[in-house]
Amino acid sequence: MSTEARKISEIILDFVLSFTISNIGIVANVLVIMVFIKQGFKESVNISMTTIAVWDLAKCLAASLQRMAGPMATWSEADAESWTNISVVAFSHLICYSTYVTSVLAAYVAVERCLCVCIPFKVKWLITPKVALSISLTISVVIFGLFVVMSGIYDIVWVYSDVYNQTIAVYLKNDFYYANEYPLFEYYNLSGILWPLASFVVIIFCTLIIVHKLKESTKFRSGHAEAKGQSTIQLSTRDKQVVKMLLVIVGVYVFSLFPRIAHYIAKYIIHEFYFLRLYHNFFVCVTYFLYIFDLVNGAVNFFIFFAMSTSFRATFYKMFKRRKQTNNNNLTECSNIDASA
Repeated sequence: MSTEARKISEIILDFVLSFTISNIGIVANVLVIMVFIKQGFKESVNISMTTIAVWDLAKCLAASLQRMAGPMATWSEADAESWTNISVVAFSHLICYSTYVTSVLAAYVAVERCLCVCIPFKVKWLITPKVALSISLTISVVIFGLFVVMSGIYDIVWVYSDVYNQTIAVYLKNDFYYANEYPLFEYYNLSGILWPLASFVVIIFCTLIIVHKLKESTKFRSGHAEAKGQSTIQLSTRDKQVVKMLLVIVGVYVFSLFPRIAHYIAKYIIHEFYFLRLYHNFFVCVTYFLYIFDLVNGAVNFFIFFAMSTSFRATFYKMFKRRKQTNNNNLTECSNIDASA
């Protein structure tokens, strides 16, 4: 691939596709948070999904800010280069950290829904809104705290550039990096494998149990479970719809987690599979696609909620219909005032 063709492909992936998806994700997650706030937090699932939406919003916002170098290059290439380097330190790790946090939160949601299917009459008092909030906050703080140490390995310094003929910002490895290089990256790589892998296993296990219980419930409803003394637990239609919707969401996480786990295992096993090593170009290509997967995962939940949840749709329409009616009333009042004047 020629240098010009490589630059064009990087622009398409980096500054067009990812920038577009991240901005869609910002709007989508703000809408999700608004709808759940409007619905209230009497249901534990609203709390856990709002927490995921907050982290997805942080991910998409960081990705959008990181890609601002593209528009900035139209008036100053030096400023764009500085912003790109600053963004590596400020935003790149945040995007990865938020992905790890949301994957563990998705595993918790899968466990929560699994309990809802298995013991629907006990789960209401077992996982109260306060308990759900405590668990969601604990997961967020602990997982983010485990990875945030990697944010301290670079320093931003300003140096004169002969290319741009002015001072630009660059990032350099600091003393903390050189003092802890091997254990730090060993810890980071293992954590990058273990946490997504653990989340992946939990999600798959809980999903299989949920699917099995839903099939049992369907048989019970159709009369095939009468011979068992009607011991099979029945779920309400609403609970079944919620479970099916969340199965789609965890399915999206499975789809996005599997290639990331494979990527980290390959990076851990194959030493040359990393930046500025033998397989640099292939590593960059895979990293780009994983990045797009993460952004899509962070932007898609609104569309799943809107398509599969009648209560979410109703609240969404009610919010904006009320605002539209308020605006129309204000316009009518202004017209009446103008007419009377």
